[in-house]
Formats: sequence, structure tokens, C-alpha cells
Amino acid sequence: FMFQTSIGSNRGFIFLEILIAITLISVAFIMLLGIGFSTLTLATSLQRTAEVDALIKEELEAIRSFREGTIWATNGLATKNTGSANPYYVSVDTTVNPEAWKLNAGTETIGAFTRKVVFDTVSRDPVTNNIESVYNASHNDPNTRKVTVTVALGAKTYQVVSYLTNWNQ
Repeated sequence: FMFQTSIGSNRGFIFLEILIAITLISVAFIMLLGIGFSTLTLATSLQRTAEVDALIKEELEAIRSFREGTIWATNGLATKNTGSANPYYVSVDTTVNPEAWKLNAGTETIGAFTRKVVFDTVSRDPVTNNIESVYNASHNDPNTRKVTVTVALGAKTYQVVSYLTNWNQ
């Protein structure tokens, strides 16, 4: 017996096999690119989140230091305007010796971030002494301030709320 092969019929199968192999390699390459892009996006997002976290912590620590370096009722937190229409930011006052933290009216821009602090008055339930969720002027606590630190990056806004008291009373 003699086996004869038809070259013309094998060409079609070889072309089809090459086409399938190129398609599979292309799909795998596109998937790897997608995974790489997702990883890069996640890494950038995590870096931004870490920066926001550091900016918020820095501001809260500076506010605590400001509180501790001032007299609450005469030049401290009790004398600052309250409400979202009155934002502040903290900076170092180099005009005094030793240098100290000071509150400035307005917002602060750090790179691509905008940072501000808003102080709000606080009221306490007379029975439980807990902070009330809605301010009630008849239960005002003059020795506590609600502190909201906001850091914005483009359309994204991050906020942390804390409460500071006049621990020196």
C-alpha cells in the first residue's frame, strides 16, 4: 500500500491551527494586560488612600497640640467660629518662640489634596451625659468641640470626626 497525502487539504488545517493558536495567545495577552492594569490602578488607589490617611492624622494631631498649647476659653478652641461656613487649617506659627501650632481661616492645598477642619458646638444629654446627635442649645457643652477633618482629592472626599474636650478645666 502506498499512502498519499494531499498537500492542499493539509494547508487548510495548518492555517486553521495557526489562526486558533494566534487567537488563544492574543486572548491570554489581553487578559494579562487587564490584570496588570487592574494591579496598577489598585496600587495607585492604595497609595492615595495612605496619603489621605496620613494627612487626616497629621491634622488631628496638630489640632490636639494646638488645644494643649492654648487656653480653651481665651484663645483656644472655644474662641473659634463653628459650622461648615468657617473652615480652618493648622500651620506652624513661626512668629513665637518656641514655635507653636496656629489655626488659620480657610482651606489648605497640599499637592493634589485640599484639607480643612470644621469645629462644631456640642450638647450633652443631661441624664446620660452622652453627646447628643443633634445640637441642642439648652444642653450646650462649652468644654467639648466636634472636629471634622476633610481631605478632598478631585471629586472624592474623605472625612474623620473626632471630639476634643477642655481637659485643662
